Amino acid sequence: MFFKKTNTIIELLNDHINAVESCYQLYMDSFEEIVNLQTNNMLDKVNKVAEELKQREHQADLIRHDVIVELLRGGFLVDSRKSTMRLVEGVDRVADIAEDVFKMIAYERTTIIDDLYKPLCQINRITKEQLNCFFDILSKLMTAYDQDQMIRQLVEIEEFESKVDLIEDDLIKNLFAKDIDLAEKLQYKALIKMISSMSDLIEDLSDQVEIILSSRNI
Repeated sequence: MFFKKTNTIIELLNDHINAVESCYQLYMDSFEEIVNLQTNNMLDKVNKVAEELKQREHQADLIRHDVIVELLRGGFLVDSRKSTMRLVEGVDRVADIAEDVFKMIAYERTTIIDDLYKPLCQINRITKEQLNCFFDILSKLMTAYDQDQMIRQLVEIEEFESKVDLIEDDLIKNLFAKDIDLAEKLQYKALIKMISSMSDLIEDLSDQVEIILSSRNI
């Protein structure tokens, strides 16, 4: 019974990973299509993506709930259950933020100016690599894994986050040097911060994985 519950949890975790990845992929691909939000067609596109992201995020949330229920029923050791819950809750936030970005663009009718577009797309692509790396770690963490390889991947996640931080800092510095209204600057800054926060979140989750690995060696 214990192993059956464990296998159920692992399957649900993989389903959750796939659901969150689907959200992020839709977010990233759709974001790269946005150049000028002045046209009605583009605004329609943004609204449709926001609605699709809402549905996909809801699906990921349902799976997350199923994972929590199965963890509470047993399957993993007690310490693994607690750490797994924290990681699942954190991963789910990635889908939440992806949805929030498109809500902001749709509701505030934010125009992505040229100077922001390419760097933000670059942040998204780096974050996608970081997310894929973390998903690989998470899958291994629930089964058998090579600790040295895991540590190398955790270092890689930190390096991805550092790259995003550099782009974010340059964007904000250049943004406030522009001759545009302060209200626009603050709106763009909020968007930049929200998009960059996904990378910060993944790096924070990798710190939790480090704690888990350390505790297993005690």
